[in-house]
Amino acid sequence: MEKCRRKVWITWLLIVTLMVGSVPAPGLAETTSGKDKGMWAWFPNEDINTEKARQDLVEFSKEKGINVIYLNIGVREGVPQVPPFPYRHMHPKFGVGNQEGTPYLQLHPEQYQKFIKLAHENDIEVIALDGASEWAKKQNHKTPIKRIVQVAKYNKFSKEEEQFDGIQLDIEPYLLDEWETEERSQLIQDYLNGLNKLDKIAADHHMDFMIAMPFWFDGDEYVSDYNNVTKPLSDHTMDIVDTVAIMAYRDTAEGKDSKMYHSEHELEYADENGKTAVIAVETQNLEGIVEPYYEKVSYFEEGEAYMNDNLEIVDAAYADHPGYGGQAIHKYQSYRSMKP
Repeated sequence: MEKCRRKVWITWLLIVTLMVGSVPAPGLAETTSGKDKGMWAWFPNEDINTEKARQDLVEFSKEKGINVIYLNIGVREGVPQVPPFPYRHMHPKFGVGNQEGTPYLQLHPEQYQKFIKLAHENDIEVIALDGASEWAKKQNHKTPIKRIVQVAKYNKFSKEEEQFDGIQLDIEPYLLDEWETEERSQLIQDYLNGLNKLDKIAADHHMDFMIAMPFWFDGDEYVSDYNNVTKPLSDHTMDIVDTVAIMAYRDTAEGKDSKMYHSEHELEYADENGKTAVIAVETQNLEGIVEPYYEKVSYFEEGEAYMNDNLEIVDAAYADHPGYGGQAIHKYQSYRSMKP
């Protein structure tokens, strides 16, 4: 009798195991190695402005294993500049002085509150995002400072489950005319001084702070003197900011001119100095924008399956590096329309 019961129990155990094994696994949240998998979302006026848009963004993120969203909070062209009733009374709370245009966060805090709450309920972090190349200049440092203060104010007046988990700024000084002139050296000084200010202000507000940085800041032509220390611009940048998203925009994982080739120095520096480097990839169609190299910059031509294979190679290679913080995909709009 005992043997019979044991036989029945084993039979049921095998059936249950087979049934569970036949159920498709949910999308992997984070990379295979357990690191963060982020995504940029630059258009809040489209991405979070309705309940359906908010749900779509969260569902897409879950499907793709995204557990961090970098969500733009900045000025959006063509958006009415007056908050809707009944949220108009909140407008002054998030105001941070005169600016060119009003940041979308200031206009529609309720949309962010609803979206962040929904994201958090689905184990997705939300990082406030904004940026402009002009912010590298000393005379313009006040604007990104205002952005950090604005996010801090928003968090203060929002419930815990509606609060941002940090802020990322995308300040690209090399897009300015001065970069290709003798003024580059001063522009780099202004850029690094600005990052120092922003990092301190974010820390004062108990806010995690990160930036986006191109992979080529470690090039010999960008070795710079800062605070009487001479080293690559990438090193100076990572000395200031603890977390960087390296825009390693290449469509191959390994070999010369690949994303791992171009991220090697930054990752080693992160390993040795207690920093975090997130490896980012591009999915936009850049034909006519980044000439003549557009095909090797983005995964638009190759498609999502090829990109995922490449990301797995990078993740496996970097999994044991203490400075490896995961991956990030630019951006939601082009990612969701990629060919398979």
